[in-house]
Amino acid sequence: MTPESGTGDASGRGSAPEFKVNFPARIRPHLEEEIKTVIDVMRNEEVQTQGHYLRQFETDFKAYSGAEHAFAVDNCTNALRLAAMLCRLGPRDEVIVQAYTFCATAIPFGETGAQIVWADIDPETWTVDPRDIAKKITERTKAIVVVHILGMPVDMPAVLEIAQKYGLRVVEDCAQAPGAAINGKQVGTFGDFGCFSFHGAKNMTTLGEGGMLTVRSAEDAALVPGLRHNGCRAYPPSRERYWVPAMSDVDIDVEGVWPQNFSIGEAQCALGSIELRTIDDTNDALIAQAMKLRSAFADYPELTFSAIPKGYRHVHHTFVVHFDGSAFGASRDDLLDILVNVYRIRAIVQYYPLYRYPLFQKLGAGDQDCPVLEAWWDDSFSLPWWSSIPDDTMAYVVSSVKAAISQLKGGLAE
Repeated sequence: MTPESGTGDASGRGSAPEFKVNFPARIRPHLEEEIKTVIDVMRNEEVQTQGHYLRQFETDFKAYSGAEHAFAVDNCTNALRLAAMLCRLGPRDEVIVQAYTFCATAIPFGETGAQIVWADIDPETWTVDPRDIAKKITERTKAIVVVHILGMPVDMPAVLEIAQKYGLRVVEDCAQAPGAAINGKQVGTFGDFGCFSFHGAKNMTTLGEGGMLTVRSAEDAALVPGLRHNGCRAYPPSRERYWVPAMSDVDIDVEGVWPQNFSIGEAQCALGSIELRTIDDTNDALIAQAMKLRSAFADYPELTFSAIPKGYRHVHHTFVVHFDGSAFGASRDDLLDILVNVYRIRAIVQYYPLYRYPLFQKLGAGDQDCPVLEAWWDDSFSLPWWSSIPDDTMAYVVSSVKAAISQLKGGLAE
């Protein structure tokens, strides 16, 4: 009923014994063309990084997304690090970060020494609430970091209006949302920077890890190659002796910022170009499945889903449900106890509010004012999700959730 999940890991989505419907480690299996492409690069290409496949992938991604500039990197966290470097944040600054997201969204900005200020979610869309962002801006605020969480676009027109009013940089975390859009304009092209993930569990992948940074301004874009690759740049080509003084020069691009090595391999880039051809098909399949599930639970008011405004393309990287069993004295955990232990469905709980983690509390980012997220999160959960769930598996999940709710309601009657 479900693809193999692999070994256990910190995400909680690894293998577990005897689950009838597990949570897979990949959205979809690799196609034969993709496998062949990677093997061909490994076998035939002398240059394994910083080569023509890198340049082609970046060109293809710009064409697909509509971005002005695009730079492939080894993972989305490092795309976010590059964005944080280019925002030129320091200890006297504040950066507003969406609190409902994976920890990698915030860590690169905390590393700069800037104070993280957590933003609450919108109660309908479950993405960041622009009204809360506006409330939390101070004279120290320098940047806003939003997340198109679960594949759902943030209200970017509202965010940009706020940013323009106060002269703030905007970073879009698009890790879960390649191909998501608002009225045809793709995420990652609204703000100053867009950061994409091609991790193995994402809607498109480049062999386990990979990422892309999109950049709006030519001035910022000119700084990325050096920051991404150890500050390296070529000497003038007209040197009399090509080896004097050395193979390449190394310099600084952003004052006070050390460059890093965020390079991605050629085989990964070749795979990325191939996957761009099928990402819309993958997203369409996920969207169709999500609509089926929403429809299947239409008569169950205890279960609610994120609102999708007109013109928004929500690519449903993950299928999150909110459960309200207060009318019959049941919690989310009561529901999951039945789904996991009786029906052997591996429902999971994801994206703990970041301010609750010891990491952020110990590093001075434990304070929060996010009443909507606080009230909503403890009743949310994710159902097993991938791009080609068989009809019988989906039917089993639906019937099991309905049966579990009936059991909880029956307990009230007793």
